[in-house]
Amino acid sequence: MNLRPKPAGLLAGATAVTALIALSGCGGSASGGGSSSSASGPHGTLTLATGATGSFADDFNPFSPNVEAPTNGMIYEPLFFFNTAKAGDVQSWLGTSYAWSNGGRTLTVNLRHGVTWSDGQPFTSADVAFSFNQKIQNKALNSYGLPLAGATTNGDYQAIITFTQSQVTNGYLILGKSFILPKHIWSTVSDPTTWQNTRPVGTGAFEVQSVSGQVMTLTANTHYYMPGFPKVKTLKYLAFSGNNGTDAAVESGEVDWGGGFIPDIQTTYLDKNKNYVLSNVPLADTFLLPNTRSGPTTDLALRQAISEAMDRDFISKSVYNGETTPTNPEALLSPNFDSVADPALANASFDEGPANAKATLGKAGYKLGSDGMFSLPDGQPLNLTVQYVSGYTDYESILQIVQQELAEAGIRITIAAPSYAQYTTNQDDGDFQLLLTNAGYTPSPYSYYYNLLDSAVAPAIGTADTVGNFGRYANPAVDAALTRIAGTSDTAVQDQAFATVEQAVADDLPIIPLFQAQDEIEINGDNVTGYPTAADPYAATPLWLQPDDAWVAMRIATK
Repeated sequence: MNLRPKPAGLLAGATAVTALIALSGCGGSASGGGSSSSASGPHGTLTLATGATGSFADDFNPFSPNVEAPTNGMIYEPLFFFNTAKAGDVQSWLGTSYAWSNGGRTLTVNLRHGVTWSDGQPFTSADVAFSFNQKIQNKALNSYGLPLAGATTNGDYQAIITFTQSQVTNGYLILGKSFILPKHIWSTVSDPTTWQNTRPVGTGAFEVQSVSGQVMTLTANTHYYMPGFPKVKTLKYLAFSGNNGTDAAVESGEVDWGGGFIPDIQTTYLDKNKNYVLSNVPLADTFLLPNTRSGPTTDLALRQAISEAMDRDFISKSVYNGETTPTNPEALLSPNFDSVADPALANASFDEGPANAKATLGKAGYKLGSDGMFSLPDGQPLNLTVQYVSGYTDYESILQIVQQELAEAGIRITIAAPSYAQYTTNQDDGDFQLLLTNAGYTPSPYSYYYNLLDSAVAPAIGTADTVGNFGRYANPAVDAALTRIAGTSDTAVQDQAFATVEQAVADDLPIIPLFQAQDEIEINGDNVTGYPTAADPYAATPLWLQPDDAWVAMRIATK
């Protein structure tokens, strides 16, 4: 995950298809604690917990804001696997090779033979073409705002996807994050945005067995096309209303693969059993997300003051015992994306302190009242609300400190904790002033910034955004820079464009960075084998990170 994607095969003036990559059949190893034989087929049950999610929605529509986590990867699969934990590691999935031509505006993908959907129908290039054409016909399904022109087939095992502009740097989103749907099912769906799809038909390694409130069960697809996978027969997901319930289940050993925040994890978890394993690889940034389209946080001066009022080091040490690593004003993941860091920002740091925040607001016309709190320049009270998911106890602790620190700078802030489902709706619809959230989880610095900042993925307030620019940030210079990055393999041109983006983040504060995200993933080594390790990071371990979770799920096994 440390390097810029290096697309090859795009030659100056090239018009013929140039072979870009040919990949192995299944790829990736499974070394954590050794691996079990699958000669007898999938066997055993593993219990999973993703953290505080409330209850399961029984919704396997990949276009739904309430989609269940296993949908994308375990049921519907992409063409290739781009390893979030190791940049440059690309493995075959439904595709076997791909090539760019026509100046990066044509992508030719060769597909696996012998793959079937879980209802027995054959998987062909018609499914791939349908999945991409569907995004053209219905813009609501084009989650990443891809500049698609069309998709056609050349026989049953080759798909040709065309774009209105070069996309050679955007292979991760096109090949690794676009999930292929069965044409014979989805072509009959009248409204793909609302269909709940409770019994999905996919090509993936798992099928839905049952969903009931707090328990969701998947079972192995016994006709899966990758030999030897999946290794485990049953995945049992547990839902909890908050971190406390998740933590208790993980600490007791009930959960085999978890992803909740556990305070003082060394004492409360790791010291209990020598086989308990913790994965804590920084894959994202934690930040306050301001609404830049509506409300008081559209004012840059207020966003600057919020940033200045916070003591990031104190928050990290108080909540995470200092386990989080510092971030930077451009919110660039380090060392993951250091290869594209702007040298001009190498020494950039946050101006912190309540005095700085008060000075910023005073210069912008905010009025400090006798109660020590600011009012807006128009004289109305300055009252902000920040939302986080109810039950996320670490986020609750962060915001309690932020609330105190902002009060010292004269900024009154109220903390709201909606349910997971309501928070997601508010986030997607732009119905918020501030959110405490995080982003990253990609091997591509381009896709990281694109998802966060490109106005192409930001609909109007009230229309669901399921990609990532939830704050509705719009900056033509940033949009143009991201387009330049996507349209070239010239690293010098890319570096200049990345510098434009990074400077804009530091100047405009479309996100207000706190620190690199704490990412505790717990694995019960008494029961689980084959998980990724530092020596063999064949995928990222968070089981809420798609599709890495699926790549891991088919490789782990019970002891």
